[in-house]
Amino acid sequence: MLLLTETVGRDVIDDGGRVLGRLGDLTVRLDADDLVVDRILVHAGRGRGLLLPWTSGTSIQQRAIRLASSVSAMAHASDDSALEADEIQLVRDVLDTQVIDITGQRLARVADVVLARRRDGRVQPVGVEVGFGAVLRRLGLGQLVSRLAPDTVAWADVHFTSDRGHAVQLATPRAAMHLLDARGLANLVARLDTESATEILTAKGPVVAADVIRVSHPVTGERMLRAMTESAAADVIEAMPERHRAHWRGRLAHRYTRHNRPLLRSHVWPRRRHEATDSPR
Repeated sequence: MLLLTETVGRDVIDDGGRVLGRLGDLTVRLDADDLVVDRILVHAGRGRGLLLPWTSGTSIQQRAIRLASSVSAMAHASDDSALEADEIQLVRDVLDTQVIDITGQRLARVADVVLARRRDGRVQPVGVEVGFGAVLRRLGLGQLVSRLAPDTVAWADVHFTSDRGHAVQLATPRAAMHLLDARGLANLVARLDTESATEILTAKGPVVAADVIRVSHPVTGERMLRAMTESAAADVIEAMPERHRAHWRGRLAHRYTRHNRPLLRSHVWPRRRHEATDSPR
């Protein structure tokens, strides 16, 4: 097993033995049939970033990454325009960001990314560490780690809350969120900010969104509906059973206030952990 934080920062050497720079990041394509490290981002100095393919024969050595391909395949990478639509960066989009463990139904911060070396020489992400032990190790207090049980979440059970990570998972059919039922989605959106949660419900369509809101806490359901456009909210309500339709139409007819302030569509809406219920709202 490899750890992302112990891999980045190593020298990257081309097939001729020339040092190109230091490893800054690894990318993966979430919609690929085989989830492996696809490219590496190299910090080449003077603000230059080189995005290089991880080809067969590339190897991770004790202090360096040795490439098996010619540097003629490199591409300058200064922003997301160099990335594929389904590609994310592990350091920027995963490490130290918050994720949702959809099986444990908890919000956690990623302390490290666990990588595995395969027999074919490729490297793939297999999970994220969220425990305090990983934090201690990164602080140079590794002697204390043995006293703490490891806390790792499988890669397949993670939903990212970083901007690009969330957006790519939203558009990736293999992402964990697409495998959840209405109750699972309700637990997921309850832990997301309003904008991200509304994006998920909109992407799933009015029928699924109606089921999610029906089993959500009423406060969560209301913030979702009020954050949607009027036409989108109307479509979701129309997809509900009749008794729920009447309830939500009446509820949305009144201007919502909290502590005498209008409802704000905030990106930092507090995450709630209420239990879902099937009772009509």
